[in-house]
Amino acid sequence: MPATNQPKSNGFTLVELMIVVAIIGILAAIAVPAFSRYVKKARTAEALGQLNKEWAGSLTYYHTDHMGTWGAVLPKQFPGPSGAWASADKECACLLDQRCMAANPIWGTDSVWLALSFSLPDSHHYMPGYSGAGSGTDAQFTAYSKGDLDCDSTLAEFIRQGAVSPTGDPTGSAQPIVVNELE
Repeated sequence: MPATNQPKSNGFTLVELMIVVAIIGILAAIAVPAFSRYVKKARTAEALGQLNKEWAGSLTYYHTDHMGTWGAVLPKQFPGPSGAWASADKECACLLDQRCMAANPIWGTDSVWLALSFSLPDSHHYMPGYSGAGSGTDAQFTAYSKGDLDCDSTLAEFIRQGAVSPTGDPTGSAQPIVVNELE
């Protein structure tokens, strides 16, 4: 058979390129929401870390003896009534650099945060909060962390509550209460 002089094809056809672009588009449509969810989920670790710091500070404060004005030991209690907010005007993620500032002076001036030995040396997405009341077996506290990561006015909230059992031992929720985790 005689050889034909047809030129060799060294490239891709337009149809092949369109198929590849369509496949990349489908993968991107699946990957981008999954990645966004992964990032939000990773940021929830920050809120949980804040709750753990508040919990540990609460237990330490409760177990430490505190002296009253006349030298008498005060009844066991958690710090309170509540810790001041570090930023009351906007949620951290809605600020200019999308985080609340590091080492806010409130941690060193508010009596509740000082009693908890709580501070956030790094910038953060979630705002911690704390309230405590009562003494002895009536003592209780609530530690929380809230944030609006996409500035849609829906808050992700993480709450951990503690109290004192009738035998005088601090108890509380082992797992935080989570509302709108990925808001």
